[in-house]
Amino acid sequence: MGLKRDSVLYNAFVLSLSSLGLQCMGFLYRIAMSRMAGAQVMGLYQLIMPAYSVIMACTCSGLTMAVSRVASAVEAVGDTGSLRRIVPVSQMVFLALFAAIGLPVALGSRFISSTLLGDGRVRAALLLLLPCLFLTGFENIYKNFFHGVKFVLPPIVSELTEQFVRMTAALTLFCLFLPCPEGEAAALIVVGMVVSEVFSVLILTGFYRRFWKRRGDLRRAPGLSGPALLKRIGSVALPVSAAGLLNNLLASATTVIIPARLMAAGVPEGEAMSSFGVMVGMTMPLLSLPSAFLFPLTTVLLPRISRYSVLREESQVRRKAGKAIQVTALAAFPAFALMTAVGSPLAELIYRQPGAGEHILPLGVMMLLSFYHAVTGTILGGLGMQKKASASVVVTGVLEFSATWFLVRRYGIGGYAAACLISEIAGVALNLRWVFSAVPIRFRWKNWLVSPALAAAAGGLAARLLYVSLPGWAQWPRVLLSALACGGCYFAALRFLGLSFPRYLRDVLERVPARRENTCHRPEKERNLL
Repeated sequence: MGLKRDSVLYNAFVLSLSSLGLQCMGFLYRIAMSRMAGAQVMGLYQLIMPAYSVIMACTCSGLTMAVSRVASAVEAVGDTGSLRRIVPVSQMVFLALFAAIGLPVALGSRFISSTLLGDGRVRAALLLLLPCLFLTGFENIYKNFFHGVKFVLPPIVSELTEQFVRMTAALTLFCLFLPCPEGEAAALIVVGMVVSEVFSVLILTGFYRRFWKRRGDLRRAPGLSGPALLKRIGSVALPVSAAGLLNNLLASATTVIIPARLMAAGVPEGEAMSSFGVMVGMTMPLLSLPSAFLFPLTTVLLPRISRYSVLREESQVRRKAGKAIQVTALAAFPAFALMTAVGSPLAELIYRQPGAGEHILPLGVMMLLSFYHAVTGTILGGLGMQKKASASVVVTGVLEFSATWFLVRRYGIGGYAAACLISEIAGVALNLRWVFSAVPIRFRWKNWLVSPALAAAAGGLAARLLYVSLPGWAQWPRVLLSALACGGCYFAALRFLGLSFPRYLRDVLERVPARRENTCHRPEKERNLL
């Protein structure tokens, strides 16, 4: 059948292309920043990101998930009155939360930067985060509403525009004002973020107004009252926000203690901040590139699983959950194999920073597990089990903080990589247990683990052998040829093992189950009712 604009396949495909473009643009942006500003500025920039995450967790992390899930659910039953009220109600909630959080942060910026974050140079960047976060809240509410109603064009346009404007603004400021003190350079990065958010919010507001203009005036359509809708949004948002806040506080504390624990082990301050910036600002973003495909999958699956759950279509919930786990394996394992084979020289080539590819193996395993964690958490959220998904996030944060405290002083920055790995193992184990208890599916060892792992091992081995067999070649051609060899051997090995990645992707994302495909011969009016 043809590819419909409201199908999961269409949405996931378009979002994947957009996400890939964003990843490439962001990657180039990060490379340019690291080369122009240096590792210490990247470390300072990463130091303020925990504050960003904490405020986001308090104000809109759970709220945006609730917007997507509730919008999908009320649209599934045709409740257009409630659908129209979701964004205004959510925006009022966000404004109240932001006022409660933003004012204390502004008044206590000196204490937060000097004492909690451990470096007073980040105060200006911290203050500039507040207008950025204010705009981001409105942006994310709009985006998740559009995802909930299966209208992916507005988020794609806004994200691509935002990333382009951010790159242009920040790099222009760098050209104008560098060299300057490290704290001011970090603040320039945040100024670029603020400028980009202005464009994003304006674009999404325009799309939102056009969306309702095309659907007609539905202000008087019956639906949930404001308090009832607020209660429904709160039932989803509160546990997610509470868990997100706690986890981000733990992550913030983890980020702050890493340089301190390194210095306690005898590492000089500048070297400690540089090694922290290299791992968090360079190595981890390189390893997270497969999220260009996997995170759009979770974005699309959440409202679909929520819809099937509301309509009590258990067979579709079971099918989507199982196929989502398998597609994650089919996409994540070859990425891990490639990074294990040539990730270290690739990182040093890109960033021109010695040690940028250090600890690639434990970090690669951690990233592989984090994709499973994200997908299984999405399944739990779609089933209305956000409390358990949130509990898994909290457990992961507690383990990461505890392990970082004990391991970094003894093993250096590599201890942080080990701490991340330990925490993700626990998070994935919890999520898988809860998913299998809620959805009657069996763990298919061959298709979900063994076959993708064996095929990825063949691809990674081919990539490594080709790389070491071309010692006289320049680095870029060696890495690119190795990547092509990895991909070719991986897909060939999958076919040999009886698996087809395109077929499984089609299975997980197809619009309707096979038993309904004969509806294409029914009258148009009857098909619309289905």
